[in-house]
Amino acid sequence: MYEEFFRLRQLPFENTPDPRFFYDSEQHREALAAIEYTIRLRKGIVLVTGEIGSGKTTVGRKMLSRCGDQCTVAQIVHAHKDRADLIAHVIRAIGVEPPEGATHARLLEILHEVLIEHAQQRRPVVLFVDEAQNLSDSSLEELRLLSNFDTNTVKLLQLVLVGQPELRQRIAAPHMLPLRQRIVLAKQLKAMSRADTGAYIAHRLCAASLDPDHPVVDFDERAVNAVYENTGGTPRLINVVCDNALLMSYVRETTTVTADTVLAVIEDMLPSFGEPVVRPVSKRGEWTAPRMGTRSWDTSLTL
Repeated sequence: MYEEFFRLRQLPFENTPDPRFFYDSEQHREALAAIEYTIRLRKGIVLVTGEIGSGKTTVGRKMLSRCGDQCTVAQIVHAHKDRADLIAHVIRAIGVEPPEGATHARLLEILHEVLIEHAQQRRPVVLFVDEAQNLSDSSLEELRLLSNFDTNTVKLLQLVLVGQPELRQRIAAPHMLPLRQRIVLAKQLKAMSRADTGAYIAHRLCAASLDPDHPVVDFDERAVNAVYENTGGTPRLINVVCDNALLMSYVRETTTVTADTVLAVIEDMLPSFGEPVVRPVSKRGEWTAPRMGTRSWDTSLTL
């Protein structure tokens, strides 16, 4: 809607894991390097965890875009309680249709044959499991067993487990020791700093602009402060606030997003239900605001 006004080739703050918008903060860069290292050297299982909206999936998709031409990627995004169903899903994700009614044992044989074939073609298979915290314990154990597929020299299957922090807690349980011992690298993503929030916003605006070196629209310093204070540096929330702020700036016919615009957007997203909205001011006279989620409003409804 506002793309032409701001001279954008696409919307800059969509909440999709588009690798073109990957912002390499130090922690995201480390997570990407960990995944890539594990895959390229066929080390085993890598674990990436973080809160909702912290950029886990985007890191994974960026990795896939880098390695996709050198390996076969099988993605799983649905929970599976049945072991045979899980293995059948993996086989389909690799591009092979398993025979109907095949037993769990037969499915494992088929998967092993497929992995051997890919290894002979020097094309390793990477199993990318998103939202892995939704998998049952039996499914996680099944994935561990799959990590045992190897030849005398190389592993046949690389696993990337991506999930929310509770996945770490589950894997830390005593009965998960066999799986835990297979994890060679683990990264935990946290919310971004104020500096990274500003750089993240600028990066996405440049990436989406028709002229990346000279974007038409920008967020002034106080606007960035307002975004950070209200989102706590969580990428998904930053995207939602910035997208709405751009829309409001378009309506106001200005190419500079201000703190006043950001505040107006926040008030619309977090209604006070008739109560007055407090706009606290620090001792130095700088505008500050409570972060999203501090009022009695479920932010998940807007994301």
